[in-house]
Amino acid sequence: MAKWRYFIAFLFFALTSIVLYQVIGTKLLFLFDHFYRYGYLVIGGGQVVIPYMYVDLVEINQLMTTSEFLTGFGIVQGIPGPMFSFSAYAGALAMRDSGGLLQVLGGIVAGIAIFLPGILLIYFVYPIWESLNHVKAVKNALPGIVAIAGGLIASAAIVLMRSIGFSIPNVIAVLVASILLFTRKIPAPIIVILAIISGVLFTYS
Repeated sequence: MAKWRYFIAFLFFALTSIVLYQVIGTKLLFLFDHFYRYGYLVIGGGQVVIPYMYVDLVEINQLMTTSEFLTGFGIVQGIPGPMFSFSAYAGALAMRDSGGLLQVLGGIVAGIAIFLPGILLIYFVYPIWESLNHVKAVKNALPGIVAIAGGLIASAAIVLMRSIGFSIPNVIAVLVASILLFTRKIPAPIIVILAIISGVLFTYS
């Protein structure tokens, strides 16, 4: 049986955060509103929302530079844990001009906001998933959802590559990393560490 209180709570946070941000307009409300939105726009993994986050945080609102965004994203890819831990980094960085306490609070708010919609929706959907899983329309839709998720991940790679430039060293790094990942099955964190070392050597050579 569906637990509708979780879905109602999901809608409440979504609508209330939009209204409060439009009325009050503080940076903390901006973080909650936008990161909550990132959380419910995710389909198939955290990487799919990266292009949206990049455009929103870097190009439109200019809360961080391209270099800062890519640095945080790269570090998160190289350490254990969910990709959405990047949100705490981004939230704290967005509040860097507001003092240490508010910077910590910004990281906490962004981290909670991006995880909250998924938590609420999973408690709503899970009790009825077994019933939904046998519905023909839902079963037919799943391959399409998987294909969309793959396309969104590919678009994330293109957006990030465009932001750093299609230079020869960058293209070589992407090709080498892809070959190591798909043929040698080297764990992603090790590839990230090797990329960092290579970048440092290339910079100071």
